[in-house]
Amino acid sequence: MNYRKGTQKDLTEIYELVKTSIEETYPQYYLQEIIDMFLVLHSKENIQKDIVEGNLYVLENERGILIATGTVNGNHINRVYVHPQFQRKGYGTKIMHELEKEVGKRYARVEIDASLPACRLYERLGYQTKCHETWDCGNGVIQIYEVMWKMLGMENLRLRPFKAMDAKHIVIWCKDEYTFRQWSADRWESFPLTPEVMIKKYTEENGDCVEKDNFYPLTLTDGDMPVGHMILRYTKQDKSTIRFGFVIVNPEYRGMGYGQRMLQLAKSYAIHILGAKKITLGVFANNPAAHKCYQAVGFVDLPSDEDVYYEVMGEKWRCIEMEI
Repeated sequence: MNYRKGTQKDLTEIYELVKTSIEETYPQYYLQEIIDMFLVLHSKENIQKDIVEGNLYVLENERGILIATGTVNGNHINRVYVHPQFQRKGYGTKIMHELEKEVGKRYARVEIDASLPACRLYERLGYQTKCHETWDCGNGVIQIYEVMWKMLGMENLRLRPFKAMDAKHIVIWCKDEYTFRQWSADRWESFPLTPEVMIKKYTEENGDCVEKDNFYPLTLTDGDMPVGHMILRYTKQDKSTIRFGFVIVNPEYRGMGYGQRMLQLAKSYAIHILGAKKITLGVFANNPAAHKCYQAVGFVDLPSDEDVYYEVMGEKWRCIEMEI
């Protein structure tokens, strides 16, 4: 069994494999309008485009016959098809494992648009449903399909300095003002936050820090995608204590370990690069998920003789101080 990139010489055979699979398998699951949509989506021209871009892969047997194909675009796998003559023999699982390896070279999470015939295969491989999307196929027919995801590992997550282009992603992660204030208290003047305001504070105003070498905005990336953000700053002149702030993860990636991984990387950076002896942060008591995340990476609540409250949205929110 040989797994390799598809070439221009394979174009016609790949197209026929995909077309045959759609025409023989999909009538059991879909209306004709949806089948026609799939045939247009996986046209010879679109397949050729993926070959040229180096995104298309094939599985061939010992006789050189193509039996399966799949495409990788970023962290997304698509156009996974096995020729009907070779289905239910493990080849779908085989090519999926290979395609996941391609994604895993750069990303921690893989996604796939799941057709009805393939859903159970993806579930067996550990995929979960992220959301449902729709496609207008004409004649009043709407296809509803699952977008599924799976964690591949955290090795490809990187914590790098904030870039201005990150702002447009970060500012939309808080969907309402309540969540926004849980994240930032009163540190930003108004909601919704705009990329321009964030960029100005970070790049022109040094994060409101007086000392120049005292503000470190960071972005967590999965491949080339920003998925998390936080800031670090010194709180003492001797630069022995670092404070974490503005800790946030893209809502689509919460509950998967991204927040803990970001904090672990930031902790290592603060200790080994910035020379911190102590790391502190504050979290509102009404944000138990964040509090639990901080505890998971080693932060402990600081005892206090008197509770600290912030006036937020006309309410008093208790702040829990933590350190490690």
